[in-house]
Amino acid sequence: MKGRDLLLPVITAVAFVATSHPLQAQSVDALGQRCVALGAPVLRCTELAVAARSLQGDAGLLAGLGSEVSGSAGTLGRRLGITPRVSVGARAAFAHLALPDLADPGTEPSREASFVVPAVHGGVAVGLFDGFSVLPTVGGLLSLDLVGQANVTFLPTGEGFDGRTAGFSVGARVGILRESFTLPGVSVSIARRSLGTVRFGDAAGPGGGAVEVDPTVTSIRATVGKDLLSVGVLLGMGWDRYGGSASVRAGLEDGAVVQASSTSFENRRTLVFGGASMNFLVLQLSAEAGLARGFGAVNGYRGTPFDAARSTAYGSLAFRLTL
Repeated sequence: MKGRDLLLPVITAVAFVATSHPLQAQSVDALGQRCVALGAPVLRCTELAVAARSLQGDAGLLAGLGSEVSGSAGTLGRRLGITPRVSVGARAAFAHLALPDLADPGTEPSREASFVVPAVHGGVAVGLFDGFSVLPTVGGLLSLDLVGQANVTFLPTGEGFDGRTAGFSVGARVGILRESFTLPGVSVSIARRSLGTVRFGDAAGPGGGAVEVDPTVTSIRATVGKDLLSVGVLLGMGWDRYGGSASVRAGLEDGAVVQASSTSFENRRTLVFGGASMNFLVLQLSAEAGLARGFGAVNGYRGTPFDAARSTAYGSLAFRLTL
């Protein structure tokens, strides 16, 4: 069996996931309609629901970013065939976030608020299984790593956020190909991320709007990479499914505030990323950059200053020790 024959099922599966686009506006529409039913204006309710979706996606993105293990496309394997190989590392990350400016008063759609938000990650990966060899130079099939990560996102309080939020993730990475002299390393990972509550806006302040999300994320990543002497390169694509609860609060003209909530606020999107690394025996320094696809347009909120379909840029710098 040739390397490309092993890659075909993986590429097909990832492409199927990446091109599966159910009605992304369904959760947004439902949350907006609940807000309208409580007496708030249609435009404001729609805008608040759109802001909740964007906030959920951006917070989820900053909790995971690109490759599950920074600078690594293939699984770790074991040392001497019996001892698990362990990798620990830290990553400084950023993403360019954009949201409707909920402090922008008026009857027209709010202007866009955009800012760069930093985050830090600490992660560990443990190689448990070397996988199977199907040919002398083709191995690593179904090799297995366990991965874990903690993260802190520093949301700017001066821009209307409630402050920083922390989270963690656990998952596994399955090898498709072990890197060799002629073949790249290829793996697919899946992780479950849990984040703290994220709040944006002030229903009692200017503009009279606030959103709150409590996100969870299921992330799939497929990566391919190759070391060229001391320099390595990788490319990848991913798919994030966001879930959890969301609520919106709208201030009315009489000073009252209405709140609408959803305990099952679900959205999803794809992303792509690439990176390069420098290897120094057990130490690796790496950098990555990528784009997360924007969400779909919502009826009643098109042609507005905030474009919900715009992609989100992100990047990171990391170091990792492998023992």
